[in-house]
Amino acid sequence: MMTHCGFTRVRSAIPDRTRVFFERKKRAGILIFILLSGLVVLFFFFCGSGFIHIPFLDVLTIMFSHTSENQLWQDVVFNIRLPRILGSMLIGGILAGCGTLFQAVLLNPLASPFTLGISSGAAFGGSLALYLGYQNPVLLAFFWGLASLMIVILLGGTRKTLHPTRLILSGVIVSSIFSAGISFLKYLFKEEVSSVLFWIMGSLVGLTWQNITLLLPFSVILFIMLGLVSDSLNILCLGDDQALQLGLNPVFIRLFALIISSFAIAAAVSIGGVIGFVGLIVPHLFRIVIGPDHRLLLPISIIGGALLLLVADNIVRAFFQLEIPVGVITTLLGGPFFCILLVKSEGQKYQ
Repeated sequence: MMTHCGFTRVRSAIPDRTRVFFERKKRAGILIFILLSGLVVLFFFFCGSGFIHIPFLDVLTIMFSHTSENQLWQDVVFNIRLPRILGSMLIGGILAGCGTLFQAVLLNPLASPFTLGISSGAAFGGSLALYLGYQNPVLLAFFWGLASLMIVILLGGTRKTLHPTRLILSGVIVSSIFSAGISFLKYLFKEEVSSVLFWIMGSLVGLTWQNITLLLPFSVILFIMLGLVSDSLNILCLGDDQALQLGLNPVFIRLFALIISSFAIAAAVSIGGVIGFVGLIVPHLFRIVIGPDHRLLLPISIIGGALLLLVADNIVRAFFQLEIPVGVITTLLGGPFFCILLVKSEGQKYQ
């Protein structure tokens, strides 16, 4: 018996492993095609849906020719809906990709972007910025998100190694401290509670092309890094001792992965607020479908996270013309769904 990312894995013969891998690879290819098809269809659908309904053909004309007989429709698509839709896809991909990464490097199936306190730190920074009267909380939220990770690394590491358990415990402590700080700020500045709560609960309302410009480089760097370390994550999940025997430095991989991902998470939270369950649900769901191989799991999780947040942020706006914080939607969908996953996966062995 061997442990793979916190799950029990049964040792099998080499031919069986090869056959299982190609079966999962084929299944992953089909799944990626389905997810990308759904992403493209919903992308154009949500561009035309909302309080101002724009026919599908007109959306295509606006998107590809950049012109429209109706100037209002063109402004709505390009300046309001398109940045929000692209932002939801990028943030969803970041959260799901980082959730998959954290579960691997921390060897804990319950790890997520919230585990290390990065989201709480960014939320504290954003809340502080709003209380101080700044119209744009991005910079302070970004700084405090990174600062929280540095604190966690200092608390959870020793001179020569980074202990996954100590990192998680340090993250829980730091997250609790920042959550208490947010509560304290809400108590001191009661008149600002409504605007702060709306941001803390996660909201993509009002995203601009400036926000997309900030998110895009962090997203690209993160996704490239995830592709480069996918093989290393598979080795790391075997345990530090076996990783060292295979020539891998676990401390370097953990530190490198945590630092790069923390930049992307801090950027995502500083723009979209605290959006829960995406980084926890998506990796679990696709791990059940295609297994724990990160060469397949990482790209599918990124696409699945983008699709999940796209739907969660736009479905209420499109059909009911209401603005509900997307963090509330993801929690309402993710909480019960995660309970179902836990019940169905009880006793299963991830191979």
